[in-house]
Amino acid sequence: MTDDMIYDPEVITIAPGDTVRWLNIGKMGHSVSAYENELPEGTSYWASGDFSSESEARSKYPIGDIPGGDSYSYTFEIEGEYGYFCIPHETIQMVGKVVVQEGGASISAGGSQTGETSDQFGSNLPGGSVGGAFAAVGILLTGLTVFIVFASDLYSFIMGEPETGPKSSRIAVFFAGLAGLLLLLFMIGTLISS
Repeated sequence: MTDDMIYDPEVITIAPGDTVRWLNIGKMGHSVSAYENELPEGTSYWASGDFSSESEARSKYPIGDIPGGDSYSYTFEIEGEYGYFCIPHETIQMVGKVVVQEGGASISAGGSQTGETSDQFGSNLPGGSVGGAFAAVGILLTGLTVFIVFASDLYSFIMGEPETGPKSSRIAVFFAGLAGLLLLLFMIGTLISS
C-alpha cells in the first residue's frame, strides 16, 4: 500500500495455507477489508481490525486503519477468489484480489514474492511507473508540431493522490491536450483569415 492509493500488486495468486502481508510503505492510513460478497463459500469474513462483517468494518472505520510502516497479514486456507478494498479509498478504486489455487505463487501487475509471505507493495511511487496506456498524436502545421496527448485506463492499474499521482497527471494531460487543441484552432483561424 502506498500514498499513491494502490495495492501493488493488484492481483496475487497464492496456494492454500499461504499468508499475504500488506505493508503500508506510505504515510497515509489504509485498510484491507474483504468484500463480503466476494468470499469463497465457507470462508469467514476478514479485515484489518478483525471485524466479523463488511458493514461492521465500514461503520467502525478508522478502527482497522493501517498507518504508514505497519502491516496486516491474513492466511488464506480455502481456494477461490477474494476481492478486497481500502475503506477510505474505495471510491477511487483502491481494490485488489487474492486468488487462492493449488500451485499458487504468481503475481500480476508487478511486485515481488518470497517464500510463503507476499508483501503487497511495489515501485509505483512518484517518478516511478504509472502503467496505463498513453498515446500521442502529432499534427504538423506550418513548421510547428502540436502534440495532443491523451491517457486511458489509468484507474485499472494505478490510483494516485490528487496532488502527486496519476490522477493529477491525467488531469494535467487533459488540460495540455485541450490547450493544444485550442492553439491548433487558433492557428487554423489565423491561416484562414490571412
